[in-house]
Amino acid sequence: MELLLEQLELFAEVVAVSRSRHVDSWGRVAVRRALRWARYLRHVHGRFRHRGPVRAVLEEGLRRLRLRSQSGVGDAAHAGRCQELVPGPLRSFAGLGRGDELLALGLLENAALRGPALHELLRHLRPERVEPAPEAGDEDEAGLQDRLAGLARRRAASQLLLLLSPGPAQADPALRSTEAQLLLRRLHDEAEADPGAAARLLDRLWAQLPRPRWLNVLATALLLRPDRAEGENHDEEDPGTPADPRQGAIASLLAWLLARPAALADLCRLLPSSLIASLAGRHSALAEACLGVLMNWGSRLHFNPVRGAWVGAGLEGLPWEELRDRFRCLCQAPAPLRDQARSVLDTCKARDGGFEAPGLSVWTDLLRDIEGSEAPEGGEAPEGDEASGSTHEDAPDST
Repeated sequence: MELLLEQLELFAEVVAVSRSRHVDSWGRVAVRRALRWARYLRHVHGRFRHRGPVRAVLEEGLRRLRLRSQSGVGDAAHAGRCQELVPGPLRSFAGLGRGDELLALGLLENAALRGPALHELLRHLRPERVEPAPEAGDEDEAGLQDRLAGLARRRAASQLLLLLSPGPAQADPALRSTEAQLLLRRLHDEAEADPGAAARLLDRLWAQLPRPRWLNVLATALLLRPDRAEGENHDEEDPGTPADPRQGAIASLLAWLLARPAALADLCRLLPSSLIASLAGRHSALAEACLGVLMNWGSRLHFNPVRGAWVGAGLEGLPWEELRDRFRCLCQAPAPLRDQARSVLDTCKARDGGFEAPGLSVWTDLLRDIEGSEAPEGGEAPEGDEASGSTHEDAPDST
């Protein structure tokens, strides 16, 4: 009996660690052994639940459950923290019978569990492998399986975003659209459970996924028509009908992006100019934010008279050529985005002094280059545009 009580105490430590950041060191074998240990304790529960004296001893041991710092889990401070993470149900004999479910819940809810360890957990949670919960009369226990299944589905769905390796297949529009729809579905489900959960999910994806790929998925999701998020055919005149559950998910995704300057900057830096223009044309708030980022980057450039070029973008901005391409696409987009982008350039040019000579204002040179690219085919570009605005042979000797 003493050995069994020791096993209970050690398993409590495992469950506590499963809910902490230290689970990021687990692999397939660790998850497999923890689940096997939990199933053994379920067997113990089934064997002794009708044997009064033995059950009484086990219940007393569970009530006095404590974590030992010398068990290998960590130091005393870590053990104290883990003590707080031991779920209350595990301190009862009835909870012992669902220790595997409590363990799985802790792991599924822990963003630190990833890679092979998460794959192993999801493999063990396939519907045909999950056993019915004992003593189903308990209301909390009866709902545990449903919660476990829902969490498993959501974590498995998110893994499709994490596990699809970047490569040529990622350019497939159908695959990208599937990923975007999956993201919107997950955001919708998270928001229903907890209003703040959607933002936390996006933060985790932002930290885990390669930036270009994640931004492409995000852009595809933002460009999906709300009434097309799952392929439904709703009324074109009313895309925001109650039959459209993804409109809120798109709004949450946009709000997350606008609230994170680093993510917005990476979007403006890493996505193609044409895609940025499409996003800005669809979402006016995003258009204003992107133009603000581009204005900031343009103001950092200075003219180098030796090289005859605008330089100084640094790691945080964009070189002249890319900044020019971004503004060119925005100025060639349909109204009102075209007018908005042109107004920004005109305002910045006037603020710089309204110079017309090249090399004095980055905004003047951007406008000259854009106007030159808009000249009718076979016509002559405005005088001085032969160098496309990025270099100037006739530039003044200094700024």
